Amino acid sequence: MIMNNIKNISLLGLMLTFILLACNKDPITPPLEVLEANEIISIDSVKNWYKSGNVDVNVASNISVFGTITADEVSGNLYKEIFIQDGTGGIKLRLTSSGSFYEGEYVRVSLRGAIITRYKNMLSIDNIDPDKQIIKQGTKQSIAPEVVTIEDITTNLEGGIYSRYQGKLIQLNDVEFLCSEMCKTWADAINQGSEDRLLEDVSGNPVIVRSSGFSSFANQILPTGKGSVIAVVTQFNTTVQLVVRSLQEVNLSGARFDACVIDCPLYIKDFEDQSITSGGWSTQNVVGNVNWYINDLGFTGTNYAAISNFNSGNTACETWLISKEFNLSGINSPTLSFQSAYNYSGAPLELYVTTSYTGDVTTTTWTNLTSLANWSTGGFSGQYSGLINISAYNTSGVRFAFKYTGTNTDGSTWEIDDFTIED
Repeated sequence: MIMNNIKNISLLGLMLTFILLACNKDPITPPLEVLEANEIISIDSVKNWYKSGNVDVNVASNISVFGTITADEVSGNLYKEIFIQDGTGGIKLRLTSSGSFYEGEYVRVSLRGAIITRYKNMLSIDNIDPDKQIIKQGTKQSIAPEVVTIEDITTNLEGGIYSRYQGKLIQLNDVEFLCSEMCKTWADAINQGSEDRLLEDVSGNPVIVRSSGFSSFANQILPTGKGSVIAVVTQFNTTVQLVVRSLQEVNLSGARFDACVIDCPLYIKDFEDQSITSGGWSTQNVVGNVNWYINDLGFTGTNYAAISNFNSGNTACETWLISKEFNLSGINSPTLSFQSAYNYSGAPLELYVTTSYTGDVTTTTWTNLTSLANWSTGGFSGQYSGLINISAYNTSGVRFAFKYTGTNTDGSTWEIDDFTIED
């Protein structure tokens, strides 16, 4: 009996030992994903693979290309696209989804399942799954841009088709945006549309800078001076285009070689996007349900904000049109101006300002600026307001508003356009 107890105790101790050892075992770590061993080719060879037949190449073999990422998605100027470059050239990778890969990282790209293709003469490697086909090899291996001229990248196209610098990171010196581009933004941030801007050199050679409306700098005003630009070379048909990575690489502050009269407003809302509320504007109905709307002058195609309380009769209303918030701190002598027109009898349109907007026009403290502006005299006659001095509001959190009032017996139709803030 005692022996049986001893055996049982020994067996129990052995089981406890196994349990303790199991508890102390290191957790299972999933193995790192490793690409199959395969042949490695250069970026130039990838391009030549397509050029040899000028048809899409569906890669079925185990081939990889190595390169340093020269442009990523961080700024929003690229979406589901990155550029890589090696000693032979650069190329665009079109991704199946956005990936966590950044400028300066050295990567290995598995081409199996990818498509080497051309769209509008821009060569790229399509159908790249960033989670499965891109393996990071190292970081902080940024490539220095190659200093070239506009002529270098836009002329002597290979075979009359491809820029020799397509996909590469380059730097242009002694360039500036055309005078006709002054006061424009990089892209259409309101409608998130891509737009082209023209750079030129001292000889007048132009090149397009194309930027996405989703980029973080889309709403920034173009720089007005001369200097240098770092960008990646892309192509659309036979037109060479540049894609900027960051505004930190756009240094255009020197004296221009083509003098322009530059007087850019700090802000303008001209309603040409056919939206009342774009760019942070809003409306509020305090009384009734009469709303601001977009109208145009027909043959001239000029859009503007309008409001009327007449629809088979007048309707009592109080409707506000409130601007976006402005930070006028550090602006020396800010002024406000706009165009107005009206017709029919009714209460005049009023202009207000506040630095403490609550989100509710009825609980916000407003200052009436109506008397400081010149207003339309009626008959839909257009009137420029003149420059309204708003230096008293040289601070942050500034909003302006137009207040429209109508009754059951009368009400004017008002039109507002070209709301502009200048220094």
